[in-house]
Amino acid sequence: MSKSSLFPAWLPKPKSWLMAVRLAIPAYFGATVVLAFEFWRYAFLGSLLAVTSNNGLIPFFVFSVIALVLALIWFLILTGVYKLLLKLLWSNPPQWLRLPTFKSLVIRDFGILVLSLVPILIIFTIYILFVTSYRQTFNDFRTPRLTYDIFLLRFFWLWFISTAYLYELSTRKNIVRDKANKLKNP
Repeated sequence: MSKSSLFPAWLPKPKSWLMAVRLAIPAYFGATVVLAFEFWRYAFLGSLLAVTSNNGLIPFFVFSVIALVLALIWFLILTGVYKLLLKLLWSNPPQWLRLPTFKSLVIRDFGILVLSLVPILIIFTIYILFVTSYRQTFNDFRTPRLTYDIFLLRFFWLWFISTAYLYELSTRKNIVRDKANKLKNP
């Protein structure tokens, strides 16, 4: 354990867990994670096709970019509705309910939402490549029950833990950057 904290260094602090809870609302309840997972799934299929053949490679990467842009737009719509609800309910909402700046919202929060799906994608890849022994057809990749039911809903806990760790990593980097700026500009 470090001298400045009651928590061990390997465990995210409570603020990171609370930020993960706050991100879970637009991610899972707003279904933004479905579109973000589609980005990873189409990128994975495009990479798999790049290794096996050159046919149909470009459409998968185009679909993955479209899925990522749709996920970002949907995330921004949900956060806009949340901000509107805050204004309707409070004239001066509590600090812990307020959204971060737009830049931080898009870069940090949406980036963490997308990157925290990587452990689920690894399990998805292991399932497709090793458990099914390449018996999947193209139509099986397109069926939603394979991804949404098994990998997104059942592995929510894995997404949640990786989100908390990514928030902890982002706050540590901000603390180090703030200390460096204070030393540079006293």
